[in-house]
Amino acid sequence: MKDINDFELPYDLDDEMNGQELTEIHIGDVNLPTGRIIVADPFFTEEQQPFSRTVEPDKYPVYIYVAKVDELHHRIAYAKIKFRPEEASKWILALTNDLSAEEINELGEDEFYGFPVESGLACFLDEQTNSELIAKIDAVQDNKPESNYYDEILADEFMQYSGKNTFSRQLGDWNDHYPNPDSDNNAIMFASGWGDGYYPAYWGVNENNDTIELVVDFLINDFEEEDEELED
Repeated sequence: MKDINDFELPYDLDDEMNGQELTEIHIGDVNLPTGRIIVADPFFTEEQQPFSRTVEPDKYPVYIYVAKVDELHHRIAYAKIKFRPEEASKWILALTNDLSAEEINELGEDEFYGFPVESGLACFLDEQTNSELIAKIDAVQDNKPESNYYDEILADEFMQYSGKNTFSRQLGDWNDHYPNPDSDNNAIMFASGWGDGYYPAYWGVNENNDTIELVVDFLINDFEEEDEELED
């Protein structure tokens, strides 16, 4: 029986990214103590499974790639964790172990499995960090039931961390969040393209199938094309 990591669903990410004028910004380093990575909306991580492919536990740089909409308006088109300095030569869809071989084989040419966003935010975090984040959110809401975690904790962090950056809105478009101040475990959070939606992630690998990077595609060109069709 095939392991899920034996399924290669290729994607030409190199052409996609190089076909746009993007600004690369290093927004922090994510700590991955188990090497089991979750990509999710930070408020809906409880049900999101880590990817089946794992990496060596360590801290790794996180980058965003920002597209210019107009002089005062930018959007995050991609987010990336970089594991090795070399360039990836191909990209394959990142999958979780809760998917069956039948589900994967039924994917159409332009279809993918990804993760949902409902708050306009996404994040990279380790499976261990996720447990800490869930516990922190629950504790804040238990202490103040009418509150929400963004307003109570994250809003000020986002504004302080990135709100003054030229490529960010004043409220802040990315953040390095530590659910437990006594731990090195963090979640790197960032605005998700045009906002809510369903987005794919891809492993960038080399010819030896070594893991080079993990990239989230926020499909901003797809949304632009849909908007133009609606206007026509």
